[in-house]
Amino acid sequence: MVVSDLHGDKDAFARHIGRFLQLRTRKKVDRLLLLGDLIHREGPKGQDHSLPILLDLMRMQRTLPPGTVIMLLGNHEMPHLYGVTLAKGNVEYTPAFEQALTQSGKRDEVLSFLNDLPFFVRTAAGVLFTHAGPAGNAMANLDRLRHLDHRAVLEEFDQALAANPYPEQLRKLYAQTMGMPYEMLARYYLGVSGPDDPRYDHLVRSVMLTQRSREFELLWDTLFTRCEEDTMPVLYRRMAQTFLEVFSKDAPAPQRYLVTGHMPVSGGHAVVTEQHLRIASAAHATPREAGQYLLLDFGRPVESMQMLEESLGSVF
Repeated sequence: MVVSDLHGDKDAFARHIGRFLQLRTRKKVDRLLLLGDLIHREGPKGQDHSLPILLDLMRMQRTLPPGTVIMLLGNHEMPHLYGVTLAKGNVEYTPAFEQALTQSGKRDEVLSFLNDLPFFVRTAAGVLFTHAGPAGNAMANLDRLRHLDHRAVLEEFDQALAANPYPEQLRKLYAQTMGMPYEMLARYYLGVSGPDDPRYDHLVRSVMLTQRSREFELLWDTLFTRCEEDTMPVLYRRMAQTFLEVFSKDAPAPQRYLVTGHMPVSGGHAVVTEQHLRIASAAHATPREAGQYLLLDFGRPVESMQMLEESLGSVF
Protein backbone atom coordinates (compact mmCIF):
# COMPACT_ATOMS: atom_id res chain seq x y z
CA MET A 1 0.00 0.00 0.00
CA VAL A 2 1.62 3.25 -1.17
CA VAL A 3 0.71 6.60 0.41
CA SER A 4 2.10 10.07 -0.26
CA ASP A 5 2.43 13.47 1.43
CA LEU A 6 0.19 13.39 4.51
CA HIS A 7 1.78 16.60 5.86
CA GLY A 8 0.79 16.43 9.53
CA ASP A 9 -2.85 15.57 8.77
CA LYS A 10 -3.91 13.43 11.74
CA ASP A 11 -7.22 12.38 10.23
CA ALA A 12 -5.70 11.35 6.89
CA PHE A 13 -2.92 9.47 8.69
CA ALA A 14 -5.41 7.58 10.89
CA ARG A 15 -7.54 6.68 7.86
CA HIS A 16 -4.63 5.34 5.85
CA ILE A 17 -3.06 3.45 8.75
CA GLY A 18 -6.47 1.99 9.60
CA ARG A 19 -6.96 0.84 6.01
CA PHE A 20 -3.46 -0.66 5.92
CA LEU A 21 -3.95 -2.61 9.16
CA GLN A 22 -7.36 -3.79 8.01
CA LEU A 23 -5.99 -5.03 4.69
CA ARG A 24 -2.97 -6.59 6.41
CA THR A 25 -5.25 -8.52 8.78
CA ARG A 26 -7.11 -9.83 5.73
CA LYS A 27 -3.80 -10.88 4.11
CA LYS A 28 -4.36 -8.39 1.28
CA VAL A 29 -1.31 -6.24 2.04
CA ASP A 30 2.18 -7.00 3.36
CA ARG A 31 3.86 -3.59 3.36
CA LEU A 32 3.16 0.10 3.79
CA LEU A 33 5.30 2.48 1.73
CA LEU A 34 5.12 6.21 2.42
CA LEU A 35 6.66 8.48 -0.22
CA GLY A 36 7.85 11.15 2.23
CA ASP A 37 6.54 14.51 3.48
CA LEU A 38 4.73 13.07 6.48
CA ILE A 39 5.28 16.35 8.35
CA HIS A 40 4.50 20.10 8.10
CA ARG A 41 0.82 20.96 7.78
CA GLU A 42 -0.18 24.43 6.63
CA GLY A 43 -2.86 26.24 8.58
CA PRO A 44 -3.63 26.89 12.28
CA LYS A 45 -1.01 25.61 14.70
CA GLY A 46 -3.37 23.22 16.48
CA GLN A 47 -4.10 21.34 13.26
CA ASP A 48 -0.50 20.26 12.68
CA HIS A 49 0.11 16.83 14.23
CA SER A 50 3.43 16.22 12.50
CA LEU A 51 5.47 14.96 15.43
CA PRO A 52 2.80 12.68 16.96
CA ILE A 53 2.10 10.93 13.66
CA LEU A 54 5.81 10.57 12.90
CA LEU A 55 6.34 9.00 16.33
CA ASP A 56 3.37 6.69 15.68
CA LEU A 57 4.92 5.58 12.41
CA MET A 58 8.25 4.98 14.12
CA ARG A 59 6.49 2.79 16.72
CA MET A 60 4.81 0.83 13.93
CA GLN A 61 8.14 0.25 12.26
CA ARG A 62 9.63 -1.06 15.51
CA THR A 63 6.62 -3.23 16.37
CA LEU A 64 5.89 -4.86 13.01
CA PRO A 65 8.29 -7.25 11.23
CA PRO A 66 11.26 -5.64 9.43
CA GLY A 67 10.34 -4.23 6.03
CA THR A 68 6.63 -3.93 6.84
CA VAL A 69 6.72 -0.13 7.14
CA ILE A 70 8.97 1.82 4.77
CA MET A 71 9.20 5.58 4.47
CA LEU A 72 11.16 7.59 1.91
CA LEU A 73 12.89 10.85 2.75
CA GLY A 74 10.88 13.84 1.55
CA ASN A 75 11.89 17.43 1.03
CA HIS A 76 10.07 18.45 4.23
CA GLU A 77 11.95 15.94 6.40
CA MET A 78 15.39 16.67 4.93
CA PRO A 79 15.83 20.23 6.36
CA HIS A 80 15.59 18.90 9.93
CA LEU A 81 18.55 16.60 9.31
CA TYR A 82 20.70 19.54 8.24
CA GLY A 83 19.36 22.31 10.49
CA VAL A 84 18.24 24.46 7.57
CA THR A 85 15.05 26.50 7.48
CA LEU A 86 12.25 25.84 5.00
CA ALA A 87 9.64 28.37 3.94
CA LYS A 88 7.32 29.15 1.04
CA GLY A 89 6.20 32.76 0.81
CA ASN A 90 5.00 33.74 4.28
CA VAL A 91 4.65 30.12 5.43
CA GLU A 92 7.54 28.90 7.59
CA TYR A 93 7.53 25.12 7.94
CA THR A 94 10.47 24.18 10.13
CA PRO A 95 10.28 26.29 13.34
CA ALA A 96 7.19 24.64 14.84
CA PHE A 97 8.54 21.13 14.27
CA GLU A 98 11.95 22.06 15.70
CA GLN A 99 10.33 23.47 18.82
CA ALA A 100 8.12 20.39 19.15
CA LEU A 101 11.22 18.18 18.88
CA THR A 102 12.92 20.11 21.68
CA GLN A 103 9.88 19.93 23.95
CA SER A 104 9.41 16.20 23.29
CA GLY A 105 12.92 15.20 24.31
CA LYS A 106 12.95 12.82 21.35
CA ARG A 107 15.16 14.77 18.97
CA ASP A 108 17.94 12.17 18.79
CA GLU A 109 15.44 9.35 18.23
CA VAL A 110 13.62 11.21 15.45
CA LEU A 111 16.77 12.36 13.68
CA SER A 112 18.19 8.84 13.81
CA PHE A 113 15.00 7.62 12.09
CA LEU A 114 15.15 10.34 9.44
CA ASN A 115 18.86 9.70 8.89
CA ASP A 116 18.16 6.12 7.81
CA LEU A 117 15.33 6.86 5.35
CA PRO A 118 16.01 5.76 1.75
CA PHE A 119 15.55 8.00 -1.29
CA PHE A 120 14.25 5.39 -3.74
CA VAL A 121 12.51 2.01 -3.83
CA ARG A 122 12.92 -0.23 -6.88
CA THR A 123 10.66 -3.25 -7.40
CA ALA A 124 10.44 -6.51 -9.30
CA ALA A 125 7.16 -5.14 -10.68
CA GLY A 126 9.22 -2.65 -12.68
CA VAL A 127 7.94 0.36 -10.71
CA LEU A 128 10.33 2.89 -9.20
CA PHE A 129 9.16 4.94 -6.22
CA THR A 130 10.68 8.23 -5.11
CA HIS A 131 9.38 11.34 -3.41
CA ALA A 132 9.66 14.00 -6.09
CA GLY A 133 10.58 12.62 -9.50
CA PRO A 134 13.27 12.83 -12.19
CA ALA A 135 16.20 15.12 -11.45
CA GLY A 136 19.16 15.43 -13.80
CA ASN A 137 21.58 15.86 -10.93
CA ALA A 138 20.36 12.59 -9.38
CA MET A 139 20.86 10.69 -12.64
CA ALA A 140 24.38 12.02 -13.03
CA ASN A 141 25.33 11.19 -9.44
CA LEU A 142 23.52 7.97 -8.66
CA ASP A 143 26.52 6.34 -6.99
CA ARG A 144 27.07 9.42 -4.82
CA LEU A 145 23.41 9.29 -3.76
CA ARG A 146 23.63 5.55 -3.12
CA HIS A 147 26.45 6.10 -0.61
CA LEU A 148 25.47 9.51 0.76
CA ASP A 149 26.10 9.71 4.52
CA HIS A 150 24.24 12.58 6.20
CA ARG A 151 26.30 12.29 9.37
CA ALA A 152 29.60 12.45 7.48
CA VAL A 153 28.47 15.61 5.67
CA LEU A 154 27.42 17.26 8.92
CA GLU A 155 30.62 16.22 10.70
CA GLU A 156 32.72 17.80 7.95
CA PHE A 157 31.01 21.15 8.39
CA ASP A 158 30.94 20.91 12.19
CA GLN A 159 34.71 20.61 12.04
CA ALA A 160 34.96 23.57 9.67
CA LEU A 161 32.79 25.63 12.00
CA ALA A 162 34.82 24.63 15.07
CA ALA A 163 38.04 25.63 13.28
CA ASN A 164 36.75 29.13 12.54
CA PRO A 165 38.39 31.57 15.00
CA TYR A 166 35.64 34.19 14.64
CA PRO A 167 32.27 32.50 15.28
CA GLU A 168 30.75 35.69 16.66
CA GLN A 169 31.39 37.48 13.37
CA LEU A 170 29.56 34.71 11.53
CA ARG A 171 26.61 35.10 13.89
CA LYS A 172 26.58 38.86 13.41
CA LEU A 173 26.63 38.49 9.65
CA TYR A 174 23.71 36.04 9.79
CA ALA A 175 21.79 38.37 12.12
CA GLN A 176 22.38 41.35 9.83
CA THR A 177 21.13 39.37 6.85
CA MET A 178 17.95 38.36 8.71
CA GLY A 179 17.45 41.69 10.51
CA MET A 180 17.11 40.10 13.97
CA PRO A 181 19.47 39.17 16.85
CA TYR A 182 21.15 35.82 16.28
CA GLU A 183 20.06 34.34 19.62
CA MET A 184 16.43 35.14 18.86
CA LEU A 185 16.75 33.51 15.45
CA ALA A 186 18.40 30.38 16.88
CA ARG A 187 15.71 30.00 19.51
CA TYR A 188 12.94 30.43 16.94
CA TYR A 189 14.29 28.36 14.04
CA LEU A 190 16.17 25.64 15.92
CA GLY A 191 14.37 25.43 19.25
CA VAL A 192 17.66 25.86 21.13
CA SER A 193 17.76 26.79 24.82
CA GLY A 194 20.38 29.52 24.38
CA PRO A 195 24.05 30.17 23.53
CA ASP A 196 25.23 27.14 25.52
CA ASP A 197 23.12 24.75 23.44
CA PRO A 198 25.37 22.51 21.27
CA ARG A 199 23.16 23.32 18.27
CA TYR A 200 23.40 27.09 18.75
CA ASP A 201 25.59 27.67 15.67
CA HIS A 202 23.69 25.35 13.33
CA LEU A 203 22.11 28.31 11.55
CA VAL A 204 25.60 29.47 10.63
CA ARG A 205 26.49 25.93 9.66
CA SER A 206 23.44 25.76 7.40
CA VAL A 207 24.78 28.71 5.38
CA MET A 208 28.10 26.92 4.94
CA LEU A 209 26.30 23.74 3.87
CA THR A 210 24.10 25.41 1.29
CA GLN A 211 27.04 27.31 -0.22
CA ARG A 212 29.79 24.67 -0.18
CA SER A 213 28.45 21.11 0.08
CA ARG A 214 28.09 19.20 -3.19
CA GLU A 215 26.21 16.46 -1.32
CA PHE A 216 23.71 18.93 0.06
CA GLU A 217 23.21 20.46 -3.40
CA LEU A 218 22.63 17.00 -4.86
CA LEU A 219 20.14 16.07 -2.17
CA TRP A 220 18.29 19.36 -2.55
CA ASP A 221 17.97 18.91 -6.32
CA THR A 222 16.78 15.33 -5.84
CA LEU A 223 14.06 16.13 -3.31
CA PHE A 224 12.93 19.59 -4.43
CA THR A 225 12.80 19.11 -8.21
CA ARG A 226 9.72 20.60 -9.88
CA CYS A 227 9.88 17.99 -12.65
CA GLU A 228 7.46 18.73 -15.48
CA GLU A 229 6.87 22.31 -14.33
CA ASP A 230 10.45 23.21 -15.26
CA THR A 231 10.76 21.25 -18.52
CA MET A 232 9.00 21.22 -21.88
CA PRO A 233 6.66 18.19 -22.18
CA VAL A 234 8.59 16.47 -24.96
CA LEU A 235 11.86 16.87 -23.08
CA TYR A 236 10.33 15.78 -19.80
CA ARG A 237 9.07 12.53 -21.33
CA ARG A 238 12.61 11.73 -22.42
CA MET A 239 13.96 12.76 -19.03
CA ALA A 240 11.54 10.43 -17.23
CA GLN A 241 12.47 7.58 -19.56
CA THR A 242 16.20 8.16 -19.00
CA PHE A 243 15.64 8.38 -15.25
CA LEU A 244 14.05 4.93 -15.28
CA GLU A 245 16.83 3.52 -17.46
CA VAL A 246 19.52 4.81 -15.08
CA PHE A 247 17.76 3.33 -12.07
CA SER A 248 17.30 -0.01 -13.83
CA LYS A 249 20.98 -0.80 -13.38
CA ASP A 250 21.30 -3.54 -10.74
CA ALA A 251 17.53 -3.34 -10.09
CA PRO A 252 15.46 -6.51 -9.52
CA ALA A 253 13.83 -5.82 -12.91
CA PRO A 254 13.91 -3.06 -15.54
CA GLN A 255 12.15 -0.06 -14.05
CA ARG A 256 9.46 0.95 -16.55
CA TYR A 257 7.14 3.12 -14.47
CA LEU A 258 7.69 5.86 -11.92
CA VAL A 259 5.37 6.71 -9.01
CA THR A 260 5.91 9.88 -6.97
CA GLY A 261 4.13 12.37 -4.75
CA HIS A 262 5.46 15.84 -3.90
CA MET A 263 3.32 18.15 -6.06
CA PRO A 264 -0.40 19.08 -6.10
CA VAL A 265 -2.75 17.39 -8.54
CA SER A 266 -6.38 17.81 -9.44
CA GLY A 267 -8.14 14.84 -7.89
CA GLY A 268 -6.03 12.12 -6.29
CA HIS A 269 -3.59 11.36 -9.09
CA ALA A 270 -2.20 12.63 -12.37
CA VAL A 271 -0.64 10.80 -15.31
CA VAL A 272 2.34 13.07 -15.94
CA THR A 273 3.69 10.98 -18.82
CA GLU A 274 2.97 7.48 -20.09
CA GLN A 275 5.61 6.31 -17.58
CA HIS A 276 5.12 8.70 -14.62
CA LEU A 277 2.19 8.59 -12.20
CA ARG A 278 1.89 11.18 -9.44
CA ILE A 279 -0.39 10.38 -6.49
CA ALA A 280 -1.76 12.65 -3.78
CA SER A 281 -3.16 10.94 -0.69
CA ALA A 282 -4.46 14.02 1.14
CA ALA A 283 -2.64 17.36 1.31
CA HIS A 284 -1.82 17.69 -2.38
CA ALA A 285 -5.15 16.37 -3.66
CA THR A 286 -7.78 18.84 -4.84
CA PRO A 287 -10.11 18.51 -3.08
CA ARG A 288 -8.42 16.81 -0.13
CA GLU A 289 -11.13 14.14 -0.01
CA ALA A 290 -10.14 13.06 -3.53
CA GLY A 291 -6.86 11.72 -2.08
CA GLN A 292 -5.79 8.26 -3.20
CA TYR A 293 -3.39 5.47 -2.28
CA LEU A 294 -1.94 2.77 -4.53
CA LEU A 295 -2.20 -1.00 -4.02
CA LEU A 296 0.45 -2.85 -5.97
CA ASP A 297 1.75 -6.40 -6.12
CA PHE A 298 5.51 -5.82 -6.28
CA GLY A 299 6.05 -9.31 -7.63
CA ARG A 300 3.72 -8.92 -10.63
CA PRO A 301 5.14 -6.98 -13.60
CA VAL A 302 3.23 -3.81 -14.39
CA GLU A 303 2.43 -3.72 -18.08
CA SER A 304 0.63 -0.40 -18.50
CA MET A 305 -0.24 2.90 -16.88
CA GLN A 306 -3.86 1.75 -16.92
CA MET A 307 -2.88 -1.12 -14.64
CA LEU A 308 -1.49 1.38 -12.14
CA GLU A 309 -4.56 3.62 -12.33
CA GLU A 310 -6.84 0.65 -11.76
CA SER A 311 -4.90 -0.09 -8.55
CA LEU A 312 -5.76 3.24 -6.91
CA GLY A 313 -8.10 3.44 -3.91
CA SER A 314 -9.35 5.96 -1.36
CA VAL A 315 -9.98 6.11 2.38
CA PHE A 316 -12.35 9.09 2.13
